Amino acid sequence: MFSIDHDYHIHTHLSTCSGDPEQTVENITRFARQNGMHTICITDHLWDDSVPGASAWYRPQNIAHIQQSLPLPKGENPRVLFGCETEYLGGTKLGLSPEHFDLFDFIIVPLNHFHMIDFVRPSSYDTPEKIADLLLTRMEEVARLPLPWHKVGIAHPTCSLVFREGNEADVYRAMDPERLAGAMKTFSDKGAGIELNSSSFSGDWRQHENEHLKIYRAARDAGCKFYCGSDSHKPKALSRTFRNLPIVIGLLGLKDEHVFHIS
Repeated sequence: MFSIDHDYHIHTHLSTCSGDPEQTVENITRFARQNGMHTICITDHLWDDSVPGASAWYRPQNIAHIQQSLPLPKGENPRVLFGCETEYLGGTKLGLSPEHFDLFDFIIVPLNHFHMIDFVRPSSYDTPEKIADLLLTRMEEVARLPLPWHKVGIAHPTCSLVFREGNEADVYRAMDPERLAGAMKTFSDKGAGIELNSSSFSGDWRQHENEHLKIYRAARDAGCKFYCGSDSHKPKALSRTFRNLPIVIGLLGLKDEHVFHIS
């Protein structure tokens, strides 16, 4: 089976959306060690000062800010990596400058933070069909960027933030299968990782199971590799990877050959 021995999407108190003083690298590492995890990655939110156009929320979360978690613990039990979660606004607008790619072991890029109206998502995209088209366009666009794809993950391909005004399943249902398959084939060819985000599989998602798994099935069929991410902002959320992802992995039929590894 697909090994749940890693977590490549973890926030510390340095991410504004966390702010929990207990969400420290030390406590995260302790949890990983106690639960037999092999690799974890710290991925605080980031907008690079070298890139103009940060929102007021992103602006304080620059490289110097998230580097406060350094130095990370050394050793192999677990291996602790330094990453970031930056933002993609469409076109060629990424919140991390290429000159700083080498600062990070892993870079995760969300494509569906559509709650950020008129920053990530234009307000004119206001129906499931329009948002489905925008999400596919963002997939197609970001896949053309000259990123270090061997260490890039596509964060939470499904996420409740994609359509807060309604049912996110309506967005996935409206996504064109051929465009989706094409985008995932490109991600596979590039060598990107596709995230299995345990937060995305909380609540009543199984009421619309086929819609929620549509993107992941397309990724699997295209030959993509997958990784686990708790997207934890608080200590209690670290364990939801073990609670939520086994059933998803089983439904997708994922094996160890499908695991994305950060080299």
